[in-house]
Amino acid sequence: MEVYQDDVQENGMRRTVRAEEMVLLSAAERSTQELMEKDSYYLTVLLRLVRNERKRTYNLLRVVNKGATLNPGELAFKLGQDEGAMNYRYWTRKAWVIENILRDRAGYYPAKITDNLLNGIIEQVQQSNEKPMTFSPK
Repeated sequence: MEVYQDDVQENGMRRTVRAEEMVLLSAAERSTQELMEKDSYYLTVLLRLVRNERKRTYNLLRVVNKGATLNPGELAFKLGQDEGAMNYRYWTRKAWVIENILRDRAGYYPAKITDNLLNGIIEQVQQSNEKPMTFSPK
């Protein structure tokens, strides 16, 4: 096993883990390989953003579909339906990719991502950074 000099710690301290907190929806456009390099907190926040975008896209598609039924044969609605369906599939697939990465890491992915869940992850990261690796005398 190779241990890099930057990973060597002293006095039982752990290498500090930082949860990347600045997450933008545009990050979903990264490749699966690039997403796999991100930490789990980052991916959880990104999954929340992707799910919200998927929901927004779905609701827009519902509106366009309703317009298409009220105006049959209207080309603009047909184009809107095609584009909306394409966007909905894109965001659905992105959500699946992120869910699968998280599932591979932890054995599950969060069904619902709340502020409490995200705050709990940050608290656990901070606690694990502070807890030294020392033996207690018997």
